[in-house]
Amino acid sequence: MSDRYHGSVPERDNRVPSSPGVDDLTWLAYRAAHALGEAFNKVAREAGLADLRDWLVLALVSGDGTRRTQLEIATQLGIDKSTLVPLLDRLERGGLIVRAVSERDRRVRIPQATPAGVKVVEKVAIARDAAINDRLAAIPPSQRASFHAMLWSIVENAARQS
Repeated sequence: MSDRYHGSVPERDNRVPSSPGVDDLTWLAYRAAHALGEAFNKVAREAGLADLRDWLVLALVSGDGTRRTQLEIATQLGIDKSTLVPLLDRLERGGLIVRAVSERDRRVRIPQATPAGVKVVEKVAIARDAAINDRLAAIPPSQRASFHAMLWSIVENAARQS
């Protein structure tokens, strides 16, 4: 079956019901991302976070020891800086981060995870892995690394084109 996008679509499994979205890769990607995101948001909320974005920021500022400005965090995670500030305020009120003053520029703040924040990151990472494994149960373990690599290729290609 050829598709309207000048390529070919893999033969569809006849066990999958036909519907307008099944042949549309964009729709499928959106639905898959939504399913994974909802599973992860549930895990994040159960740990006292608002959603996936809270965890992403907290994980980034607790991870590799790199001191990032708020603007660098927003850029790296693709979060609008006007959205990031209230998110950081929420994490700070919850005792999960502190914002240190930059040594290079006193106007700039460097968010850092507190020990409580690091514990939340570790707890959520374990629950996240379980939730993701549950959602990916239909993909054989031998194919998951390839699936992950393909998704990363899409992300990297999009970043190069922006």
